[in-house]
Amino acid sequence: MYKQTLTCFLALLLSAVVCAQEIRLQKGNVTDNVRINDSTNTTYAVYLPKSYNVEKPAPVIFLLAQDGKGREAVQLFRQTAEDQYYVIAASNQKMENDSIQEDILQTVKFMNGFYRTIKVDPNLLYIAGINKGAEIASALPLINENISGVLAMNKTWINGKFIENRKKPYVFSAISGTRDFSRFGLLEVAEFLEGEDFPTEVNYFEGGPESWPDTYTINNAVAKFTLEAMKNGRREKNDTIINTIFKNEIKAIDNLISNGAYYTAFLQLKKAEEKFDDFNRFDDQLKNLKKRIRKDRTFKQQRRKWFDVKEEEAFQKEDYAHFLEMDILTNNFDNIGWWAEQMENLKAGQQQKNTIERNMAYRLENYLNDLVSATYKNVMVSESFIDTKIFISILKTIVDKQNPEGYLSIIQLAGHDGDAGTAMLYLEDLLKTGYKDFDRLYTIEGILDLQMSTEFNLLIEEYGGEAKYIIFDSEKDTEKNEATRSN
Repeated sequence: MYKQTLTCFLALLLSAVVCAQEIRLQKGNVTDNVRINDSTNTTYAVYLPKSYNVEKPAPVIFLLAQDGKGREAVQLFRQTAEDQYYVIAASNQKMENDSIQEDILQTVKFMNGFYRTIKVDPNLLYIAGINKGAEIASALPLINENISGVLAMNKTWINGKFIENRKKPYVFSAISGTRDFSRFGLLEVAEFLEGEDFPTEVNYFEGGPESWPDTYTINNAVAKFTLEAMKNGRREKNDTIINTIFKNEIKAIDNLISNGAYYTAFLQLKKAEEKFDDFNRFDDQLKNLKKRIRKDRTFKQQRRKWFDVKEEEAFQKEDYAHFLEMDILTNNFDNIGWWAEQMENLKAGQQQKNTIERNMAYRLENYLNDLVSATYKNVMVSESFIDTKIFISILKTIVDKQNPEGYLSIIQLAGHDGDAGTAMLYLEDLLKTGYKDFDRLYTIEGILDLQMSTEFNLLIEEYGGEAKYIIFDSEKDTEKNEATRSN
């Protein structure tokens, strides 16, 4: 499969040189819904910087967003495109495949269509992605030597064997949210690549796994591409661009300080010192900012707490994984209360004043949600006993209360098994979350007796739905009819 993908990529890069043609796109504005080709409705969004010149092809950054909202993704990179002279393109196609290979091929088709339309520098090709898009972006340079760099936001994917076979290193730039449970895994990948002599950099922002970074942080991450290209002679050195990059770096650090994330700001500053090591004119400003951070009492507290939290978080994640495995094997319904208590503790932790502890609580909640969701997905398609499926479905309602999947599974499983009480209990819990897809409740298979019951239909009416099998308009009408007969 990877060989097929590689063949597609070779064709892609050939088209970049031979088939690229100039089209009329407005510079300085996002152009959306550009079709990949005439035979498909698949589209992408593109941004050309105001200074774009066909005679001076710009580097290109391809953006991969799991939700397929290309225009929104491009908007976040718009200022970076202007500051550092990049063309930005983002696919509007959602990433819904279970196979990473299928997503790679889908991405190649998008890039191929782009190359046939817009002229860019074929030697400065970068891939950026967030969450699942970051995993796809991280996989692409491992099978193609022509990719110059990857920007992975929140997640990444790596295969050591592919790294060993890579003839020339690429730039790995990462962005990690302080509330994202994937943070430490991202750091491990960066450390591994750095050990293999790949240029690496990690930037931080205050946010979780579903959050896009702020524009300053994005600018800093892309700057790693720009400065490395200038260093290697693949781009001309430009003091205006370098000065702008430095200013944005300082703004990102100031943003972290203003959010009370002093230790994260310190990590960002250390990274800036390495990035601008070749530019002596920035030394004094960086030294003064470092002194300012180190003198703050909050920084000292957070630095001490950071190492404690890192170890505590690792142990807590191990406990969650171990206890979940044991509870699934034994269908330990008696431990449901313990899981609910864990979620309550994590919610309480998110209200703490200490930024380090507060962010740990967010990361652990996200980790637990991801762990239970993955287990739920595997169990529900397996031949597991009904009790096991109900157990994991209950856990899913605990860790992700607003997601209807767990509730719907319990309603179907319990209703089909003749346990109307449990089915009705979770039906009401689902409706309490604000769920309004009443038609779906009547299409759940295997529970027709429950769906035709008075209790089921009255509950639908109580929460604003239209009862489909109601026998009486209401309980009061029932009592009224009985009273009339007795008279």
